[in-house]
Amino acid sequence: MKIDASFAFPEIVGPQRVGVAGPSPTQNQAEKVGLSPDEVRISVDGEKVQQLKADLDGLPDLRQERVAVLTQAVEAGSYKVPNQQIAQAMSSDLLGKE
Repeated sequence: MKIDASFAFPEIVGPQRVGVAGPSPTQNQAEKVGLSPDEVRISVDGEKVQQLKADLDGLPDLRQERVAVLTQAVEAGSYKVPNQQIAQAMSSDLLGKE
């Protein structure tokens, strides 16, 4: 088997100094081969988000009443959950089912 020796190895880049102005050696290499820097664009419809927030603010906070009732039941020792319901909830969590 013959190995093609015409492959050009990249230049060895020396250590970089912190605080040195100008593009880094890796940026120069990327420009040489035509690569562009990574870029992320996130598009969010701001009006839609604001509308959803307003809708949530308009909903009554009924869950707080439910939490208070359950807290009192737990503190009083009267909150009982059937073993079968606990087992079903545990298996649902393990299997990823809701």
